[in-house]
Amino acid sequence: MGKRAILVISFVLIGLITGIVMGDTGINATSETQGFHTSTTIIAVGSFSSTTDVAMTSTTSEGGLTEVPPISGNGALYQAVYTEDTNSGGIGEIRYDKELTVDTGAKLTGQSNIEATKQLSFVGYNGSRVHSAETIMVSGTANPSTTSDKLICIFGNSVSGSVPAYCNYVSAGSSIDMSVANVLTTTNARFIVASSDTPVELSHTIRITDREDIPSRGKVSTFMEGMIFEGRGNEMGLNEKIELNERTSVDGFITLFNKEMGYLSGMKR
Repeated sequence: MGKRAILVISFVLIGLITGIVMGDTGINATSETQGFHTSTTIIAVGSFSSTTDVAMTSTTSEGGLTEVPPISGNGALYQAVYTEDTNSGGIGEIRYDKELTVDTGAKLTGQSNIEATKQLSFVGYNGSRVHSAETIMVSGTANPSTTSDKLICIFGNSVSGSVPAYCNYVSAGSSIDMSVANVLTTTNARFIVASSDTPVELSHTIRITDREDIPSRGKVSTFMEGMIFEGRGNEMGLNEKIELNERTSVDGFITLFNKEMGYLSGMKR
């Protein structure tokens, strides 16, 4: 606990269709779309807690969600989950800002269906600590489909006339347990798109720095995991499998901890 730590790490998992294999297609928006936004600011001396749970499921399978499984025809099913749980175990100086936006409309590159930004500064009194954990997950499953039904780009069929079946899952997140903390996190996910010209994307970053020249103090850990199953052509066989599991942690006096995690998968990137 007597050492200062400086750690900068980035990781990106990328998938695309090259020839006739790999890539999420995303899913179309429903006819009616919804949007949610919350904004929270806390400046206080005391204790506090903040929790968020978001779960989204969408399908193009015939019969809708009540008939899944199985996924019928050339249908797809996407699910996304975002959670945050932050609380102080005791009394301390608190500065907390949180912006959360959830939108079920079709998004383009640079836009998100789930977007969260959190800034947390904390100094605990008499051994008090702050605990905070965030996770983001996107999973997509689809049967083979026709390229011309998915892409706006007129040259898509020149690569392949079929979009293969796939079953992909990716999750990332971070947690802290600290007596002194200066933390910034950003979290994004996009999977509802107008066409497969826009890739599916997930990202989570966490940056911990000094608080007014005092090192942050405590433990931080991050994870990213994924399981990718891809077919080939219009067949239902498994032709590719990717597994990912990465974890990072540090415990001590932290001058800088910066971790960037991302996933990008699509027919075009």
